[in-house]
Amino acid sequence: MEINISISGKSESERLVSIIQLGLLSALEKQIISIEEAEGYLFNPLTVSKLEMYGLSEEVIDIIREGCELEDIQSLMPEKLLPNIIRLKEQILSNISTIQSPEPPTEKIIK
Repeated sequence: MEINISISGKSESERLVSIIQLGLLSALEKQIISIEEAEGYLFNPLTVSKLEMYGLSEEVIDIIREGCELEDIQSLMPEKLLPNIIRLKEQILSNISTIQSPEPPTEKIIK
């Protein structure tokens, strides 16, 4: 089975990526998923490159860059992992609040 998720427009793309970031970090915070799983989905250099190519904001991309470092933080300074996750979540919420909301009806992302 293959599900395609698609969205158009810079603002909508930035909001959706930010919402996905928030969900992954919330699941990491509660230890529901592993860092490796989060890296597989989003927090990896390939995602950074693609989002730069699409012209998404540095604020959104920087969260992904920092997400790429979570495994290093976990192995070198495990006591700093949770505070970093919480800080990233707060930054994402701040980012979302500055990105223009789409006009209703919101575009359907699963097509």
